[in-house]
Amino acid sequence: MADVFLNGRRIKLDPSRMLGAGGEAEVYDIGSGMALKVYKGPDHPDYRGLPGEVDAARERLRTRPAKLKEFPSMPPRVVAPLETAKDRAGRVVGYAMKIVPNAESLLRWSEPGFRRAVPLALTAPLFLDLHATVSRVHEAGVVIGDFNDLNVLVSSGLAHLIDADSFQFGAHRCPAYTERFVDPTSCGPRDLRPVRPHTSASDWYAFDALLFQALLLVHPYGGVLAGGAPHSERVLNRVTVLDPRVRYPRPAIHWRVLPDEVLQRFYQTFVDDQRSPFPRPLLESLRWTVCPSCKAVHARLLCPTCAGAAVGGSVRQMVAVATSRGSLTVTRLLVTEGEVVAVTGGGLAQGGWLVFKAGEFRREDGSVALSGPLRPGTRYFLENRSTVAVGPEEAFAFAGGRSWWERDGALWHEGPLGDERVGEVLAGRTRFWVGPEFGFGFYRAGGVTVAFVFEGTRRGLCDGVPLPTLRGRVLDSLCVFGPGRAWLFLEMEEAGRIWKRCVVIRRDGTVAAAADAPAWLESIHGACAAGPFLFVPTDKGLVRVEESLSACVEFPETEPFVDAGSLLAAGDDGILVAGRHEVVKLSIKKEGGI
Repeated sequence: MADVFLNGRRIKLDPSRMLGAGGEAEVYDIGSGMALKVYKGPDHPDYRGLPGEVDAARERLRTRPAKLKEFPSMPPRVVAPLETAKDRAGRVVGYAMKIVPNAESLLRWSEPGFRRAVPLALTAPLFLDLHATVSRVHEAGVVIGDFNDLNVLVSSGLAHLIDADSFQFGAHRCPAYTERFVDPTSCGPRDLRPVRPHTSASDWYAFDALLFQALLLVHPYGGVLAGGAPHSERVLNRVTVLDPRVRYPRPAIHWRVLPDEVLQRFYQTFVDDQRSPFPRPLLESLRWTVCPSCKAVHARLLCPTCAGAAVGGSVRQMVAVATSRGSLTVTRLLVTEGEVVAVTGGGLAQGGWLVFKAGEFRREDGSVALSGPLRPGTRYFLENRSTVAVGPEEAFAFAGGRSWWERDGALWHEGPLGDERVGEVLAGRTRFWVGPEFGFGFYRAGGVTVAFVFEGTRRGLCDGVPLPTLRGRVLDSLCVFGPGRAWLFLEMEEAGRIWKRCVVIRRDGTVAAAADAPAWLESIHGACAAGPFLFVPTDKGLVRVEESLSACVEFPETEPFVDAGSLLAAGDDGILVAGRHEVVKLSIKKEGGI
């Protein structure tokens, strides 16, 4: 679709102005603080070979015009349709709405890395704001329906509901749902597919699940049950992460830090199937404190750690240990009360790191590299003595002592005589990374993905990298580099399901391997490359992955020192592992060691 019309005013759909794309529509910035949501037609490239999606697109274009026309008045924190958009034939194909500035999806509030820069004390005020909006939506006779962590945007500590055109009211039902947040009491006995309409009660179930996830950084049915039962089976049998049979994720915050009254509410919701609006007093009275003895953060009258209730994970002893699989040497490099935000192994004898404390970012030698607050989503580049911090929305990389950036639809880098243009990319829509030997990047527009590699020493892009087809929405991405290859990690969302993909790209632009949802990829952040291998942090310890992605070696003896939230870097004689408050080096002396 080349253009649409708002009150007769022609709006050209510029791919470089696209704010995002979901399963149903694409959203464009049209200026003046306004966005345009345009529904994907049945001929959209994303629906090729998917007859069910094609039929759903036709039905959406048939029924949404009447729904948008009858849309009720909503509270201010709902991003509601303001004006319908039409195509040349006068058919309604979308609507205009306000843009939520500087927003992050609520999904990010459940990610340990992101939450290092977002205090737990901000959670209750955010959810009190969301609570008020949900209550007012219900008072208007409307049900949110597909209430999930991607349909809530957080801006300046306030929660905004988006995708309002899927709300349920009057004769207009909401067929959409997200498996992670659908109320199991609305589903049949065999799968998490609603057999009854959404209700205000099912909205409050989703609210509880969102709050649980934001407080503890784990879904109510997260963790791993012995035997590997799938998520849907656990939900249908009400086996939550609070169940003693479930292995609790180590990067998560342990549930014992919450007051008994809050835990009781969650148990009633997720195990006893009780449904009611979340009690506001439980949020209003939630107070976080730091234990003066052990420095643990909790919201109870007594510190659960000092009272004898261990809060997540085992005690980590920094000593050399012998295991049945070989000899593991653990070298303590750092213990700090600050936050370790980045780690590197290259160019420094013992490796390097960056620690935030009291408004300062200090390097491994104690020198102050940067000053200012710890901001969520910031990326840090450490190379020898250089330290560079970049905001989450900036298309920027730093490698080989040079900066790389996207500007005006082109990729640039620092050259010996000034800025040098490398090649054309899509303005505002390009993600790229640079390694010691080469770089990789991609952009998406109109259902088409263009991926490219480029050399660090000469101009030009090779844009024929055959990435596997990307369907749905790219939520997050990261790329790490090893000799002659790059390991691309993608976090994807499609039809409410979130999954991860790893792709290995060689220096010449060929794809060596690709894998969807590999068991060893618990987080797309934290991995590092060493020689021909990829090393990945998991709650079971380090995992070494070969280029084929189908063969891997586990190092269970490293489990006490590694979890899925760790940051890794390849050192000269081992792997550096950074937790929130420590850095250790792990070395295994055996055949095929690390």
